[in-house]
Amino acid sequence: MQFFNLYGIPVIAALFIIWMIFRCIDKKYKPPKDTVNRGLKAFEQIGGFAVIFCMVCGFGIQGKGFLSETMRNFWIVSTVFLILLHIVSCIMFYRSRNHTLHMMTAIFPSIIFILTGLLEQDPPLLLFAIIFAIGKIYMTAKS
Repeated sequence: MQFFNLYGIPVIAALFIIWMIFRCIDKKYKPPKDTVNRGLKAFEQIGGFAVIFCMVCGFGIQGKGFLSETMRNFWIVSTVFLILLHIVSCIMFYRSRNHTLHMMTAIFPSIIFILTGLLEQDPPLLLFAIIFAIGKIYMTAKS
């Protein structure tokens, strides 16, 4: 059993780079006001930090990743595809300020985390990915 998840670290790094670039470029972004549900705001933050921790640290059933090469290959292809869709949705949202595209910028990372939890058979990651998805989609809808 290895402590660091060699599959999760590049995904988290890629998503952080994407988020940092678009936060630096997007000067019009305003975080939601204090009128949003504070419980769901905390839900998103707790889920986000826990997902990052679970993606970096290997706690799956086997502790070493995927059960088969097919699952690993499917995960790699689908994650790369979802990250590319996330980048495209961020670019399109930055240009058009469309609410649907803004929602897509929240949905794609959530799908990546849930898919990773399912394919690595990592119950804590799956639980926190669902918590993150609920909070992130709610906060994105309110902003």
